[in-house]
Amino acid sequence: MKRTPHRPQSLKHLPFFEVLAATPEGSPEAKLATAGLLSLRMIDHWVLAGPAIVEPESVSVRSVRQAIMALSPREAVREALLTIVNTMQMLRHVDLVPVLPRVFAYAQLLETHHGALALAADAYETVIRLADPEYDADLVMDSYQRLAFCQRKLGHLDAATESAGVLVKVASRRKDRARALRGKIGLAHVAMVRGDLASADSQFVAVAVEAQKHGLTREWAAATHDRAVVASRSGNVTNAVVLAHQALKQTTDPVDRDRVLGDLAAFLVKLEQYDAALDALRILEVTAVSDEPRQAAKVNIMAAAARSGNRALFESARRALNGIALNAEFSVNFKIETARGLSAFGDRQAALEVLTQAATQAATLEFRPAVEEIQALRAVITATPAPSPIRKVTDRNAPTFEVATDLRRMAAELVSAA
Repeated sequence: MKRTPHRPQSLKHLPFFEVLAATPEGSPEAKLATAGLLSLRMIDHWVLAGPAIVEPESVSVRSVRQAIMALSPREAVREALLTIVNTMQMLRHVDLVPVLPRVFAYAQLLETHHGALALAADAYETVIRLADPEYDADLVMDSYQRLAFCQRKLGHLDAATESAGVLVKVASRRKDRARALRGKIGLAHVAMVRGDLASADSQFVAVAVEAQKHGLTREWAAATHDRAVVASRSGNVTNAVVLAHQALKQTTDPVDRDRVLGDLAAFLVKLEQYDAALDALRILEVTAVSDEPRQAAKVNIMAAAARSGNRALFESARRALNGIALNAEFSVNFKIETARGLSAFGDRQAALEVLTQAATQAATLEFRPAVEEIQALRAVITATPAPSPIRKVTDRNAPTFEVATDLRRMAAELVSAA
């Protein structure tokens, strides 16, 4: 069966080489990159040269297995890569059909367990490049969806737009409404990150309407969650809390649920409803299944501490985040919240220095909403005394009272279950 590459690469697996160049030899990060690089390159050579590449006595197989076995036995990526190699060796001829889903699973581990988005993106691109666009259509579409997500989180917005656009075209041509809507959500995400909130909201609304019409609950929940994010960035934080809670109640996928819960906590922080926010963060701490929501929770614990005047919690949360490799959006937000906290606790000079770093990073990545938030925060820090923290109690008649009550119940159930 003929395989048509989807996009040429001048140097395959460049992100793996970049990790190896930037990390100490023998470090866990270097071992992870080495095992992945050798495995993916062996697949490339297998496609070109045939099954002789994976014969048991092959030098390349011995090298790959040695690199994989150097990973910790508790490392899920280790088993995923061994499964890829074993599958190739069991086949009498080159057949990518049973191999590429395993590469996709490996990419998901890189994305969700390690937050290694550049490596995950390369692995998703490998699936797209080698897959048959018709026979492996579902796998190709899912790879484009995850690729667009990784590219957006890395700040590669033009590339994310391209990947999400391809997903919409392919899914629409195949009459796969759910995947087409996911691609449209991806396009709206880019508009949101770039600061075109009106356009993003209208796109999310359109997706939600179509999803509800066709009974696509997962896509409706995803679009409703994203509408909540837009509402928050537009200044309507109360509506953001309500929308996020609606999405949470309809979200069944654990990874999606983590993201909704993390954003709900962040919105509650903005409303200065810290008790409810900490309930959401405690739930997330117990139930999170991937690194991204845990990172968001850590940043938002620090944000809640700064806003509520809890300096001890702010400093401990800040120390916990130092040295953690955050994705582009979280890295900018961490700096903003660090500056906000430093200012609140009286260290304005340090706050302005961190804010300058955040401004440079946000401008480079074209994160316009972050740039605007930084400008507003700088004006507050330089012009007025820091306001005293106020601990708000949710009014029983407020639209968010039901949300706070539900989160308190969920948190209590987790404590009792433990």
